[in-house]
Amino acid sequence: MATPPSPSVLAILFSCICFSGLIERSQAQATTDPSEVRALNSIFEQWETKAGPLWNISGEPCSGAAIDGTNFEDPAFNPAIICNCSYDNETTCHITHLCVSLSVQ
Repeated sequence: MATPPSPSVLAILFSCICFSGLIERSQAQATTDPSEVRALNSIFEQWETKAGPLWNISGEPCSGAAIDGTNFEDPAFNPAIICNCSYDNETTCHITHLCVSLSVQ
């Protein structure tokens, strides 16, 4: 019969798992270049439109559908952006596409 691991071994294992999760979480949180956020907000202000709820899910423009490859030709994505978050070791996103359909009255 095998003896169970000691509490200190279990604590070390648990710490390693938690630390690994923190590293993954920090690497997964790329942010949009601040100058691009300012430019996007300025464009939306001038056009009197707002960020789409389907891609701007966290207040971070490059989130949700903007980074998951969703086809933004669907009218539900208006306005829509597509981002590339592979810059600076995947910590910085750049907006690569912008699509806005404005209704003229």
